Amino acid sequence: MEIRNKKLSIAIICDPIGSNKSGVVVSTLRFGKLLKERGHHIIFIGARSTEHKNHSQHHGIKTYRYRSLPIPKSSGWNLAFPTVKELKKVFREEKIEVVHITLPMSGAIIAIKAARALDLKIVAHSHSQPENLFMNMPKLIQPTLNNLWNKYLTWIYSKAESLIYPSEMARSLLNKLNDKNQPSEVISNGIDLKEFQPVAIGNFYERFKIPENKVKLLFVGRLFPEKSVDTLIKAIPYIIRKHSNTHIMIVGGGYLKSKLEKLARSLQVEKYITFLGLVSEEDKILAYNASDIFVLPSLAELEGMAVLEAMACGKPIIISDAEMSASRYFVNGNGFLFKTKDPQDLARQVFKLITDADLRKQMGKVSLEKIKQYDIHKSVDLLEKVYYSAIKK
Repeated sequence: MEIRNKKLSIAIICDPIGSNKSGVVVSTLRFGKLLKERGHHIIFIGARSTEHKNHSQHHGIKTYRYRSLPIPKSSGWNLAFPTVKELKKVFREEKIEVVHITLPMSGAIIAIKAARALDLKIVAHSHSQPENLFMNMPKLIQPTLNNLWNKYLTWIYSKAESLIYPSEMARSLLNKLNDKNQPSEVISNGIDLKEFQPVAIGNFYERFKIPENKVKLLFVGRLFPEKSVDTLIKAIPYIIRKHSNTHIMIVGGGYLKSKLEKLARSLQVEKYITFLGLVSEEDKILAYNASDIFVLPSLAELEGMAVLEAMACGKPIIISDAEMSASRYFVNGNGFLFKTKDPQDLARQVFKLITDADLRKQMGKVSLEKIKQYDIHKSVDLLEKVYYSAIKK
């Protein structure tokens, strides 16, 4: 059989699969689902959690779960600790040909050992940067921690036949560290344009108690330090001073939620914000459509799935011009950049769109046009090519 027509058996290793809604988990689920629809045999390897205590089906895909330890302040991230013997048994029984590492966690290390013992091909996906992990650590030790983590990434990714990066920026960061000259491919996390698109919002405002006749800003993401949501909240006093007819919707969960709510109260802007918390995928799509402007103040992004989702729903975007964020490269005629961690500059950029409905509409159309190149089906095409190339080796 021609190798490119062959249906593959693939084990995707993602410790927190199903336990939270972080970008890497969502991306893993989406890729797994579409690969299965194309006829490939897919299994997930992940961690047991309070919600998922046993091997099970997750989104219709067989999921093996193993003993685990929770990561503090991670909102549902667990480290999986299968044994090499257990994974070798699963890989043999499931006739696995490719082991796809999505996170450089404990499950990945053990899966790599099992794959090596069985001479299976390994593909590693870059979904981690030290800025995601150590931003809440004392500034004095951050450079040392960042350096150690980058060395660890270099070591674990060196075990793979091929590397996948979600953006060119992600590739440039790791290539500086990697002298092995491994084959690599930039593959966007992509977006399903049939799922994320402009739609009617029904009674969304009523259900979440959001005032209707206001210009609405939206943030979607984890409430973690690297997302810099405090910058958005600190911008609100400057925004409402000139445009009080504004409301901010914050979708997502995380250990900083109570601290951010306290910040809003201290600035006396709590009535201008609705914390929606974690919502269903359907309600997330409605939230994008219920907003007028999408804002991402994040300091670190290897791509920025929430930006893709907002663009697919036809929204103008305002993005932090952070050095370690690939999301800033999405801004091109469809929004504005603002100075990192600068609430006043964020407010200035927001004013440009709050006061001009026609500009919002025009930039939203540009987002809809630009998002076409990030169709997730194109990403899955490229992912299949990486798998076939690894097997051919």
